[in-house]
Amino acid sequence: MGLEVDMYTRILLPLDGSPPSEHAAGVGLALAARLKAEVVLLQVLEPHRFQELRDHTEALAQARTVGQALLEHWHKEARRRHIPTVQRLEEQRDIAQAILQTALEQRCDLVILGTHGRTGLPRVLLGSVAERVARLSPLPVLLVRGEGPEKAPEFKRILVALDGSEFSQEALRHADALAGKIGARLSLVHVVPDITQMLAGSGRAWMYANRGALQAQLEAEQKRLREQGQFILKEAQQQCTHCDKLHPILQEAHRYHISERICRVAEAERADLIVLGTHGLSGWRQFFLGSVANEVAHRAKQPVLLVRKPQNEPDEAHLPAPGK
Repeated sequence: MGLEVDMYTRILLPLDGSPPSEHAAGVGLALAARLKAEVVLLQVLEPHRFQELRDHTEALAQARTVGQALLEHWHKEARRRHIPTVQRLEEQRDIAQAILQTALEQRCDLVILGTHGRTGLPRVLLGSVAERVARLSPLPVLLVRGEGPEKAPEFKRILVALDGSEFSQEALRHADALAGKIGARLSLVHVVPDITQMLAGSGRAWMYANRGALQAQLEAEQKRLREQGQFILKEAQQQCTHCDKLHPILQEAHRYHISERICRVAEAERADLIVLGTHGLSGWRQFFLGSVANEVAHRAKQPVLLVRKPQNEPDEAHLPAPGK
């Protein structure tokens, strides 16, 4: 199950000069220093945006000069921290495609993007670019929320959210290897869904059931879900081969949405980073495979690492019966 410890050796850091981008760049260099990784600095220009200007040739030339200066600024900052860099100035109509293409061409194994400090994923760096990159990238994507000269996290406490699916297992592999490499504590979190909320969203037919019998069934099902969560955490601890600072946490959702509960646990644990598995595409799964990962990216104050299962294979979230 273990992932190679030399993961994240080449990090792609797209830049655009905006406050979220500047903050993400600082976080990216801090992580690169901890990992002893090389950083690929990328600035993407969109030539078609200058075509309607009277002197579009000169405007594009000035944009190239500004872009190169931005790359040089972060190259100097990286060199000050003894981080090797590669600089790329690309011109392409589709920025997200340029980011993904550069990541593959440069053999990067992590992409770091900034998100807007107030509204989260829908208002990300370069508009919808980061959302598209996070959704389509075969590589892990680290979304960094915030603006300006905020202090970069120390990455001493990592939290990974688990639901027993193959996607969350992939997230666990990355979280375990990352925590082991930088000596961080790893919190393993499973949130037990509230069966009454699940039932309330399934229609009104349950209202006509025998209340006494229904209550007994709900309590039995809630107990089963709790035992299942305990099994998931126990199995996760056994699968961790790199990190020896494990902290399993079983939380009841109660009245909260699962994503909100994850964020609350992250705050209580003072986590520097949240790791989540995602399928990267819209689909029918509503746990960590889609909506929960997106909601956490919306809500969380911490950087969120989205890990996608290789080849995006279909997953039926095998959940063994408790005790087996």
